[in-house]
Amino acid sequence: MRTEKKTTMKKIVYAILMLIATQQVVLAQQLETFEENGKYGIKETGGKILVPARYAEIYIFSEGMAMVSDGELYGYIDRTGKEVIAIQYTEATSFSEGLASVSNGSAWGYIDKTGKTVLPFEYDEGNSFNEGLAFVSQYGYAGAIDKTGKVVIPMIYDYGISFSQGLAVVEKEGYAGIIDMRGNFVVPMKYLEIDEFSQGFAAVNKDNKWGYINRQGVEIIKPEYDYAFAFSEGLAGITIGDKGGYIDLQGNIVIPLIYDKLGQFINGHSLVELNGKQFYINTRGNCVDYEGVSCK
Repeated sequence: MRTEKKTTMKKIVYAILMLIATQQVVLAQQLETFEENGKYGIKETGGKILVPARYAEIYIFSEGMAMVSDGELYGYIDRTGKEVIAIQYTEATSFSEGLASVSNGSAWGYIDKTGKTVLPFEYDEGNSFNEGLAFVSQYGYAGAIDKTGKVVIPMIYDYGISFSQGLAVVEKEGYAGIIDMRGNFVVPMKYLEIDEFSQGFAAVNKDNKWGYINRQGVEIIKPEYDYAFAFSEGLAGITIGDKGGYIDLQGNIVIPLIYDKLGQFINGHSLVELNGKQFYINTRGNCVDYEGVSCK
């Protein structure tokens, strides 16, 4: 079973830029990470150190808790920097709806913010809870459970992506569709891949070409691109061949396909790469100095 971890190599390559663009991750208001001797800590924007640089990874705070890693195992800290759940899990996810899915190396289960096991370690994989349900897998098949562990969506799929606004992407035998919280199909299993909805649109792969559908399953932007990213701030990255650019919500190309790599627009800026040089552009496609990266 594959859950949200499902991806493609092209998506990984392009996501590298997103990691570069967020080297200094803002964890919460007035908090940020800092690096020292290859380790990460947390400080206030004004400079006061809350957590010394002792972690290999620090993730974004979610519900007052941040996942941390020593490079091999995972635990959780609170907003004061206290390690409230010891580093002990081989895999983990951020807290969502009061619970986090974690792996002890043999199976996945769910813990609360005190570290207490709420749902037993009996799953092959476990996703975060969203809208009261979480996709899990057992014996190679995926379905969704509620917070009592009751199976609500039958374990008949190859993978599932967390529910969002009452809908979830599922895949079976190489095809993807979208179901509602009762398990009814809103979009039939006819696509090779479906990404999560963003700004009312989901990127879909049909016959190895990407386009977009709306929440009713209507193809709003026909599949004609080699790859398509999620919409953000009204723009989405698309590629044809080895070049990428951006379209608007109507499918118009507003930033030409000239870039070698693309990022996602955040606060009106996106990191791109052209001829080996990385720089930021604004929503008009103009190069701008931003986050310490110069156009020169």
